[in-house]
Amino acid sequence: MKILSIRPLPQGGGEKNLARFDVELSEHLRLYGLLLRQWPDGTRRIAAPQANGRHMATFHSALAAEITDHASSAFEGLNANDRTSH
Repeated sequence: MKILSIRPLPQGGGEKNLARFDVELSEHLRLYGLLLRQWPDGTRRIAAPQANGRHMATFHSALAAEITDHASSAFEGLNANDRTSH
């Protein structure tokens, strides 16, 4: 698994939408436009994009935790300018 790209988002709302990102789960599967969110208690979660008011994908909790960890690491790896200039 690897994060292909991560793009910081403006902050606001009850939960923080930290970034949009693309992930390669295997050589056969890539997902684009996932959302990395952080709640006020510091918990981070991911969400798939929506179409017609419904999420386009859902994830088993173990896979969601693994993707969240990878996306969080990629987000933390951005320098301060990357995180605030978008």
